[in-house]
Amino acid sequence: MTVAKKFLAVGLMAAVLFTMTFTAEATAMTQSNGKAIKITQTAGRDALGDFAPEFARYNDDILFGEVWSRNDILSLHDRSIVTVSALVGSGVLTDALKYHIRTAKTNGVTRDEMIEIVTQLAFYVGWPKAWAVFPMAKEVYGSDAAGTFDSVGKKITQTAGRDALGDFAPEFARYNDDILFGEVWSRNDILSLHDRSIVTVSALVGGGVLTDALKHHIQFAKDNGVTKDEMVEIVTQLAFYVGWPKAWAVFPMVKEVYGG
Repeated sequence: MTVAKKFLAVGLMAAVLFTMTFTAEATAMTQSNGKAIKITQTAGRDALGDFAPEFARYNDDILFGEVWSRNDILSLHDRSIVTVSALVGSGVLTDALKYHIRTAKTNGVTRDEMIEIVTQLAFYVGWPKAWAVFPMAKEVYGSDAAGTFDSVGKKITQTAGRDALGDFAPEFARYNDDILFGEVWSRNDILSLHDRSIVTVSALVGGGVLTDALKHHIQFAKDNGVTKDEMVEIVTQLAFYVGWPKAWAVFPMVKEVYGG
């Protein structure tokens, strides 16, 4: 077996081990009435314990044993949304993403929620990425039935597009105000405004959009019910999945919006 094939096999084994271990813990979480469940992870040591023991320890004991285990502050459901959105935003469209989509399903993210997540991501990180994600989502959720919704989402009224660009780029302004907000964000009976804000912030950070647009969406997240503690956990989790420098760039915006 070539060296490249060996590393591919190790990576796939780690992903499978992650899925097996994390699935059991996530199932327990759904039965615990919101109490934090300690996540037990062994994939790092199983795959890399002899080769990179310190990385394996950080993976198993810190990322999962500590960060993912603070699910009483940010639920496993929402942590999965953070992770999937950040990976898509940063262009990680590999088997690692598919395993996180499967974990999201285990953590209670429904078929309809995942469809809305990917649809929203299309607007924020680009259509090609959404097209790459949907086959994975179909593979994971294909046998699940669509949900039924009796309520109508809160209609979001947006004028920023027309206010800023109505005379210069009227069709873009219309898509922004009437489609992205008037339709996509308004389907909040399927994916809540709280969770849509998590999708958007995570995707923007993943994609490196560390501008005033991100600060606007952090403020919007606060308005949509994302608490200070949740936002701190979101950015902490993002540090592991998209890098420490991005988290350092985001925290000053979070402090400005939430205080502290």
